[in-house]
Amino acid sequence: MKKRLTYLLVFIASTTYLNGQISGTIKDQEGNPIENALVCEANNVSNYTKTDENGNFNLASGNSSTQLRIGALTYETIKFTTERNIVLAPDPLLENDEYHISFDHLRVGNTYTEDELKKDFPTSNGIGFYDGQTVNGQKDDTQDRASVDYQNSIDPGGVSLKVKYPKGLLKTGDSGIDTRIPLMNTFKDNYYESSDLYLSYWIKFSDDFDFSLCGGKLPSLGGSDPNTPDGERDRNRWKGRIMFRKGGGIQFYMELPGEQEPADDAANEDENELRFWGNRVVDGDNICSFEYENYLRAQGWHNIELHYVLESSPNGNDGLFEGWVDGVNYDFVGSDYFNYYRNPSENRENITINHILISTFLGGSDIDDYAPKDKDYYVWFDEFRVSEQRINEWDFYTNPLSIEDHNTIATKIFPNPSKGLYNLPEKTNWVVYDIAGRKIKNGSSKIIDLTGYSKGIYFLKTEKFDVASKLILQ
Repeated sequence: MKKRLTYLLVFIASTTYLNGQISGTIKDQEGNPIENALVCEANNVSNYTKTDENGNFNLASGNSSTQLRIGALTYETIKFTTERNIVLAPDPLLENDEYHISFDHLRVGNTYTEDELKKDFPTSNGIGFYDGQTVNGQKDDTQDRASVDYQNSIDPGGVSLKVKYPKGLLKTGDSGIDTRIPLMNTFKDNYYESSDLYLSYWIKFSDDFDFSLCGGKLPSLGGSDPNTPDGERDRNRWKGRIMFRKGGGIQFYMELPGEQEPADDAANEDENELRFWGNRVVDGDNICSFEYENYLRAQGWHNIELHYVLESSPNGNDGLFEGWVDGVNYDFVGSDYFNYYRNPSENRENITINHILISTFLGGSDIDDYAPKDKDYYVWFDEFRVSEQRINEWDFYTNPLSIEDHNTIATKIFPNPSKGLYNLPEKTNWVVYDIAGRKIKNGSSKIIDLTGYSKGIYFLKTEKFDVASKLILQ
């Protein structure tokens, strides 16, 4: 087990403030420059820049006391610092995870482009990420469906990816987003694949979302052959997908290559893909005529965790696809069909898990009842984690004081619960968030005053202690 690392700030060289600019350098712990790291004002994230290939940055405006926020993929985010020449430590979650995306390294904005996506992640495609699409010489707003949100996050003070489902539109080309991000082993800096992995992420639908619609697709893990020539069909591509359905319910299913059917009941062949549905599928001719169990309809953030196990051998009979919704084991697809795909035939290689499919859109067919009738709708995603062991973030975020660090910091805040006034052990910069992750107040003092705010649970982040502490307002 690698020793848990915390970020290290070191002042390497003199800092310059020429014509109101802040200049500096961002490197890793081995002294290598970090390219494309985000640098922005902590209290004005719209003022941002990215580091160049040498790790250098120049941020317009500011002075020696300006607080900066620093983020880079696979590194620990620094939310407040006055340093200008900075060393970033590895993301501590990567001690146990194979991959982690917190979105904290993305710049804020209403348009997150395909070019930015390809720079920020190891991916080659991005449907729904705007890249200059026009209609009659005008910007095609329906193709501008991804943005970066600093106001909504499961992690207080964090960042999430906001996705649009445009009014009246369906399927990948016109609704939501689609991108495949290969799993990269952070410590070995190479391509990673496995036959047994967990995926966890958080999802939040807009409060006005219409769950009378038939539903749509949600992110998952999958596999493909990275060496497939352009223009040829990937014979090894597969997806273990989930859908949200009418009423806020969820369906699990597998999509596997389907040149031939391995079993009599492996029907639903569509474009050479076989689909095997989970145990909790509602039977019927018209999937939209059924009201599903209410899971995602409740407002706020929900956690989805998926577990994929491919067969250990052609006749292992131990493959599965299962998952949890808000910490409760929900559904699974059994191993009956995996053996066929673990047995190489007709030049097909054994399938593996090797990418995150960050794909979400309304639809799944051309049924009109999938499409929003009167307005655009939105969904947020946060904290994608891929691990070889159970993640169970639902317990972590819904029971924050069960974590030792949270307990330690919480004991230094008094009184707690309080009717409005909270005392900190010392003066520091702080930010308070509501339970939905929205920033409601910030300051630099030893006392936090929430008098007049609604009773309930709030979360506190401070410059000195970069973990969330629960505040209870009576």
